[in-house]
Amino acid sequence: MLYAEPKPEIDITGLNKTQENNVRAYLSLSKKKCDSPRWKVERLFEQAPTQIKNALRALGYYHPQIKPSLNWTEDCWVSAFNIEAGDAVIIARLDVQVAGSGAQEDFFKELLQKNSLKIGATLNHGHYEQLKKDLHNLADAKGYFDNAFTTHTLKVNPALNTVNIQIHLQTGERYYIGQITIDENALLPEFNQKYLAIKSGDAYDRDLIVKSHQLLDSAGYFKNIQLKFHQEQAENYHAPLNVTLTNLPKHIFSAGAGYDTDLGFRLSTSYRNRFINESGHQFISDLNLSLKKSNVVMEYIIPLTNPLKDRLSFFTGFTHEDTSTIDSQKIDLGIRLSNRFSGQLVLSEQLVFVVERFRNSNADPFETRFLLVPGISLSNTRAKKNKQVLEGYKYRLQLDAASEYLGSSTSFVQSKMHLKFAYSTFWQGRIIARADLGATVVTNFDNLPSSYRFYAGGDNSVRGYDYKSIGQRDKYDEVIGGRYLTTASLEYEQGIIEDWSLAVFVDAGDAFSKTPDLKIGAGLGVRWYSLIGPIRVDIAVPTDDASDVHLHFSLSTAL
Repeated sequence: MLYAEPKPEIDITGLNKTQENNVRAYLSLSKKKCDSPRWKVERLFEQAPTQIKNALRALGYYHPQIKPSLNWTEDCWVSAFNIEAGDAVIIARLDVQVAGSGAQEDFFKELLQKNSLKIGATLNHGHYEQLKKDLHNLADAKGYFDNAFTTHTLKVNPALNTVNIQIHLQTGERYYIGQITIDENALLPEFNQKYLAIKSGDAYDRDLIVKSHQLLDSAGYFKNIQLKFHQEQAENYHAPLNVTLTNLPKHIFSAGAGYDTDLGFRLSTSYRNRFINESGHQFISDLNLSLKKSNVVMEYIIPLTNPLKDRLSFFTGFTHEDTSTIDSQKIDLGIRLSNRFSGQLVLSEQLVFVVERFRNSNADPFETRFLLVPGISLSNTRAKKNKQVLEGYKYRLQLDAASEYLGSSTSFVQSKMHLKFAYSTFWQGRIIARADLGATVVTNFDNLPSSYRFYAGGDNSVRGYDYKSIGQRDKYDEVIGGRYLTTASLEYEQGIIEDWSLAVFVDAGDAFSKTPDLKIGAGLGVRWYSLIGPIRVDIAVPTDDASDVHLHFSLSTAL
């Protein structure tokens, strides 16, 4: 049988929780064990009343009554302190002033309004020291480097249990940003300066210096970023700001392999040129190969006036898709303007020239369509890491159109919406939900290429059905897609051990042109949050045929 190691007892009575916690924090006796030398325990016990008085005095109680006791048992020792805190010292007079050139600054006024020292409140020495510290730190952060306290007194009248507090801060003059110099690197100084939240002539503000560092870090061009304000070189309170930047490697290559039940084995490779020229232009290319769907995309990106938010890009791509329902080869050539607003809210406008050769049934001949497609999209993602998963939501709204009057082979207007969210519940559970909606108004559906038709079914659509096997059918009972799309999914995931979890889900949806005939799939799944990302394995069946079992395997993210 195992016996727990005996522990000393320190019993404190008569105090509230805040007072007791502070007393225990001050007591050196609380750090001793049963096997500590007796003489050391007794010496610290003798010091305890003084430490208790100091602990209570810090909270504004100057007249405590303490009744201590110490007893020894066979295995250990026990101490007890019966304490009456007495009357609290009350703030009778409070005189906190900010003088000098910063006296009228709103940030000082806001700090003084929020401080916890109030007339009539109980004295707390910690709050007094914290206010002094906050005033000094704020003055430094806003460029009042010569600040000093001309008065900082705390006068207690123990007989009356009152205290008079005086804190006078003289700010001195504020310092300003003088010349900004950016050390030589692969990009133009004028371009680098677009990432700075502060400019020459602005008042020094540490928050803006930090923000500038964050913006440079998120630009994707730099490492080892340093911004140094040389106060010692100030002239007439204007000092230079030096920015040192080291460029990240110019070229990035990556490659990978994967597998999912929609597309089978996949190979991918990508190349990125971080800075083609001194103006920060970038080039990105991606190649994805699989037996059912392959594509290559190339994009040339030009940062605009606000390079973190606004960019213009030219892109081209080729996609080949060959499944049981689709046989298509498509070439895209386009231009896109992207504007990022708050957070990850992005508005994009684009114009794409599309050439697509396709057939939607094995019985049909190949056809070729030419389209000039202007489009607009709005997307947003709000996510945070919670252990090994992402939590939050994302959505994307898109509107595309084409017109025969502008040279397209057919006229149509198409809208699409994608929504997904994932949030934790109790007991390591998570709820994941998604929805996809689409609608097309087209003069002649037969002229609409495969890439602009809607299909459902597969790993990320309606599980329990094959990839793109749900949709409007022709007279030969072959799926030819639909004008409209509606799919939805609800999944509950339960963590079991470490990086493993189980899931139960139900999916439903259809791609149709007239009346929807919702197909429903349900099943169970296993999730492994590996180092390379979440791996999903699902077993699903359509509810109208429980014998038709489908295995879905994919490597994906939570959002």
